[in-house]
Amino acid sequence: MVWCGIWGTKIVGPFFINGNLKATGYLKLLHDDVFPSLCTEAGTFPEFFQQDGAPPHYECQVRAFLDEQFPEKWIGCRGPVEWPPRSPDLTPLDFYLWGHLKAIVYGVKIRDVQHLKLRILEACAGISPAVLLSVCEEWEKRVALTIQHNGQHIEYIL
Repeated sequence: MVWCGIWGTKIVGPFFINGNLKATGYLKLLHDDVFPSLCTEAGTFPEFFQQDGAPPHYECQVRAFLDEQFPEKWIGCRGPVEWPPRSPDLTPLDFYLWGHLKAIVYGVKIRDVQHLKLRILEACAGISPAVLLSVCEEWEKRVALTIQHNGQHIEYIL
């Protein structure tokens, strides 16, 4: 399993998870790996944090941690900003990152888990800040289209 994020023109991760991810493991991942990666040299931190609806993401201790880190400003299941289930039209990870990584990573036959991890690392490293800026601009268009279409799915429009 792999965790990856986008913050502006930066890929956060990838971070590899062995076995099944439970709330305690996700909390450790956030605390030890993800959040330190989000803090810039200038000491800035994202204003919002968004996650999908995977069960470990919305356990009580995870939500309490996110409430401390991003008071009233995290997006996800049972969060202060509720994210509707099955909403892949808007998240840059869903409309861009996972499909792009899959196409690059599986462009060759994968020999073993180490080779898979290496391919994921290389694919993430190959994404330029300019591409991520374009992805962010696309995200803004998708949000505007969704508002224009009263929250309906917009994939067929794009």
